[in-house]
Amino acid sequence: MGDSWRVNSSVEPQFVSKLSPSADLAIAAFLILTGVSSVCGNGTVLAVYHRKRRKIRPAELMTVNLALCDLGFSVLGGPFFITSSLSHGWVFGETGCLLYGLQGSVFGIGSLITTSLISLDRCLKICCVRYGQWINNRHALSCIAGIWLYTVFWASLPAFGFGCYGPEPYGTSCTVDWWSIQTSNTHRLYVYLFFCFGFGFPTVTIITSYVAILLKVHTSNRALASISCSAVSNTNTKDLRLAKMAVVVCVAFLVAWLPYASVSLVSALLSRNDPLAAAPSAPPWTLNRTSAESPERAGNWSHASLSGDLGPVSSGPGSSLSPVLTVIPALFAKSHCMMNPIIYQLMHREFRDSLYEMVFGRAKADGRRKRRKTFSTSVQSRAPRDRL
Repeated sequence: MGDSWRVNSSVEPQFVSKLSPSADLAIAAFLILTGVSSVCGNGTVLAVYHRKRRKIRPAELMTVNLALCDLGFSVLGGPFFITSSLSHGWVFGETGCLLYGLQGSVFGIGSLITTSLISLDRCLKICCVRYGQWINNRHALSCIAGIWLYTVFWASLPAFGFGCYGPEPYGTSCTVDWWSIQTSNTHRLYVYLFFCFGFGFPTVTIITSYVAILLKVHTSNRALASISCSAVSNTNTKDLRLAKMAVVVCVAFLVAWLPYASVSLVSALLSRNDPLAAAPSAPPWTLNRTSAESPERAGNWSHASLSGDLGPVSSGPGSSLSPVLTVIPALFAKSHCMMNPIIYQLMHREFRDSLYEMVFGRAKADGRRKRRKTFSTSVQSRAPRDRL
């Protein structure tokens, strides 16, 4: 079946899929599912908060920015990946690879940095009482502007020659070329800086924030398991409930992005010492190809990539790992954009109430809140008698 799959002859060798046609079809189906889910879910988040825009709070502005990043990643990036998977090769050329890499970095880093700031906001809200008294929407909007400046800065550097974008090892998507650390000291420096400030910084922020939250809860004798205890004030209860939701959001982030970043960096580092990967005439991903090309073409492509003639899009030596082992973490990372709306729906009561009001109207939403409050009051009033 692989030999009968036709690939456009204009597709460069490095952009031909290294996966089987059936795997590419499965990936396309998965991406369509996650893309539709992301557009619907993040679109709903934006619609809910647009309705309450006059009463929106700083933390909710961060949620809006996260939804914008995830939605942009799905709308601007998903169709390219899906089309290439169905075509069994990246059909948008070097310019398309550069643009796809740019948008992926902008929205990807933006999502990661926003998630880290959400965790930091939860930490400060619980650990520093005065923080919640002075933080306002102006501060949140300033942070959001800083996020976009930060992401555009790191994402655009390869367009100016510091670093580069290139095809993923499986061939049908583009990203920061982690494997260019084998060919250029400048690219190697960019990869290390990108990993530290694009992934390492938000990861350390997230972990530190929630360690601080757990220590604060522990020292205050307020275990997370007793979050509904009547001794805890309503404000603290709400803060801790939001903290639990943010923990889930950030765990989802780590599960989605940590394997991808780790596999990409480790495979790039390992391939530096791989004599086959360093050989100009035989890049690893040319050894497992589903379409035939002439040896002259493959050799010329490899020589051009090593000499840097392709500009900001690199085609240098690739991963030392199997393409299958690199595509699975990439799919986890790209599917992260659909997870946050699901988490909000399951864990954020106020979001559910706002969504219910948007769909069914204010009268029904108020009645639903009243019934829930009545039920909660009756349960609390029965609790002392149950203990007797």
